[in-house]
Amino acid sequence: MQTASDTGGPAGGGPTVWRRATTAAYVESPPGSAQRVVVLDLEHLDLPPYVFEGSAAQVWACLDGDRTEAEIVADLAEAYEVPAEVVAGDVRRFVDRLRVLGLIVADGLG
Repeated sequence: MQTASDTGGPAGGGPTVWRRATTAAYVESPPGSAQRVVVLDLEHLDLPPYVFEGSAAQVWACLDGDRTEAEIVADLAEAYEVPAEVVAGDVRRFVDRLRVLGLIVADGLG
């Protein structure tokens, strides 16, 4: 099964740069850190908020519209002092899940 990340994103034109959706409100705890992030989907207020801690919070912080998935993998691998191959699959699955939930979008798509 291919994902948007495998094919270069929705348009298939190269590495995808992901960013947080404008419909996702979030707070970091402590402020400005990537230790814990609470995310609320403003389009689905009936759902509980998502809580990301540790590496998930770090990935969320990297979804800034400036980095590709490969750059996020490299950042996480460096932070945890492990080879990129160790974290690449987990990052891909997490990014794909966030995309399916509508919490992130390919940059330029809203």
